[in-house]
Order: sequence, then C-alpha cells, then structure tokens
Amino acid sequence: MPARVFSVLMLATAATSAVGQTVSLPAAEVIQRPPHPALSDASAAEPLTLDVVLGLAAQANPTLRSARADVDASAAAFSQAGARPNPELSFLQEGFGGAERTTTALINQTVEPGGKRRARMEVASYGREVALATLDSRAAALRAQVIVAFYELLAAQRQLRVAEEATAIAARSVELADRRARAGKVSPVEATKAKVAASSVQLDLVNAKTRVASAHERLANITASPSVRESHVAGDIETVPPIEPLSALVARLDDVPQSRAARAEMLRTNAAIAVERARRIPDVTFSAGMKRVVTGGVRDNQSVIGISIPLPLFDNNKGAFLEAVHKAEKASTDFDGEKTSLELEVTQAYRTISAPYSRRSS
Repeated sequence: MPARVFSVLMLATAATSAVGQTVSLPAAEVIQRPPHPALSDASAAEPLTLDVVLGLAAQANPTLRSARADVDASAAAFSQAGARPNPELSFLQEGFGGAERTTTALINQTVEPGGKRRARMEVASYGREVALATLDSRAAALRAQVIVAFYELLAAQRQLRVAEEATAIAARSVELADRRARAGKVSPVEATKAKVAASSVQLDLVNAKTRVASAHERLANITASPSVRESHVAGDIETVPPIEPLSALVARLDDVPQSRAARAEMLRTNAAIAVERARRIPDVTFSAGMKRVVTGGVRDNQSVIGISIPLPLFDNNKGAFLEAVHKAEKASTDFDGEKTSLELEVTQAYRTISAPYSRRSS
C-alpha cells in the first residue's frame, strides 16, 4: 500500500495502535519527540520498539526537518508582511557659493492605502497554515513509512529465526542419516537426500539473512539513523487491530493534513486577490522638512511640506490581479480534486485492509 494512502487512512482513523503494537504517537507528536535513550551506546544492544523508532525518525529524518524549516520560514514571512514602509531622509543642495545657495532636508513617509498591509498579513497567515499542514502531512507519511519498514524488519527477523531453526534441524538430520547409512540401516541414497535438503535449507537461511539486511537498510534510511542497522526490533506481529466503518473514516477527511493544506492554499490565493486589488491603488508619500535659503549672504529658513502620488497611467496592476484570480480558481479546483482523490484512496485502502476481516467472518 502506498505510504500516502496508509498515512491518510491512519489520520482518518486516529488510531494509536499499529499492527497490534500500542503506540501513543499521533502524527502531530512525531515532530516533537525528543531523542530516546536507546541511542546511547550502553543500550544499543536492546531491541528497538516501534515507539523508539518513530522517535528516531522524528529527530533525524531530513524530509521532516525540511518541513520544520519551512514552518519557521512562514512565521518569518508573516512577521515581514506586517512591516510598514520605512521613512526616507532626503537632502538637496542647490548652489555651493557662500552668498547664494539653497539647502533642503526632507523626511518622506509612504502610506499604503486600500488595506495593503492587512491583505499581505492575511496571505502570509494562510501561507503559514499551508506550511503547518504540510508538516503534519509529511509527519503522517513518515509515520506510515516507518511502521511499514518496522514490521517488514520484524517479519524478516522471524523468517530468519525459522530458517536458523530449520538449518539446525537439517544439520541434525544429515548427521543422523549419515550414521544410519554407515551402520547399514538405511541406503546411502537417504543420506544424500538429507544433504540435498540441508543445502536447500541453507540457501533459505542465506536469503533470510539478505532480507533482514535489506529491511535494516530501509529502516535506517527512512529514520536517517545508522544505529538501526545494528539493532533488533521487538513488537507484536500477530494481533491485527480493528478498523472503523468506512463512513466514519470518510467523514474525517476534512481534517487530514492534505485537506487542510489544500484548503489553506485555496484561502491564501483568494487573499492574494485582495493584495493585487489593493496594489492598484497608488501609495501616497508625504514629505515634511526645512529649507534654508541664503540670498546675498542673508539666511532665511522655510518649512516645506509635500505629497507625492504615482499616476497609474501605464501600469495599473491589471495583469497581476488577473493572475491572482486565475490562481485562486486553480486552487479551488485543486481543493475539490484533493477531496475526491482522498476519498477514493481511503475507500480503496479500506477495502484492501478489511478483506481479511471479511474472509474471517465468513
């Protein structure tokens, strides 16, 4: 099952157990779990539980760290969106003679009409919601990948133990058959058959070791923790947890991170329309200062005030406004498509998972 489908289904069920192992680690908590003591050299030989492995992945996985950095960036973007224009200090000197010159010093302050600052902050706010939802989505996907890899390793370990036991039994069978053949109790052909069977079992053992090594490598890659390669894992692989009705799962799809991210992106693009609409209104710059005029060696100070308004004759931001409108339409369509896709994926995943239950009940 794809990790995306598994993560969506897990978020919809909000279950705290996975394949019989009780794990109090929702997707939102994956991003804050501290390092586990099992990382220390003293306890490296102890089997790792699913809870511990999830904690390792939460700390070291680069995809999750990238999403956290994006959340931090969105917080900085929101702070910057609320910044007002800086004032400007200008200085103008006319004439450099001692008897005839004019010196003007001005402070200019630009004022943004039309609610531009508020609109920018609204866009940045929805952008932060997108980043947070994306972080939760990546945490859920990582959780699904870790759970799948963990139980693949757990199953590979069990297969290895079975292969080792079978190898030991085959070795004893070869020894016994060889003794009986030398004693003349059985045909030498029986000893040869036992050796052939032992060779086959030995090949199974080699394959089982390869599967364990591959499972270790995958789990170490997902968690970005090399120490996992040298550790065994422990958990319950027998018990399968119950699943909720499909209708209950579908009803929760609006709250999963993928839906939240698509909804926030739709709202962000709608808010961007307000930003581009406000930019069509020219900013106003107010100026105030002093002017010193020296004429014939006589000084005279004068107050200066002014106002500057750009004339939107050639650029009225129409293109950017239409671009924002079309992007909002796209985001709205993407949101509807995401909802439909999630419902289809959850339905298919539910049928795949519930099939064993149906066979058991029948």
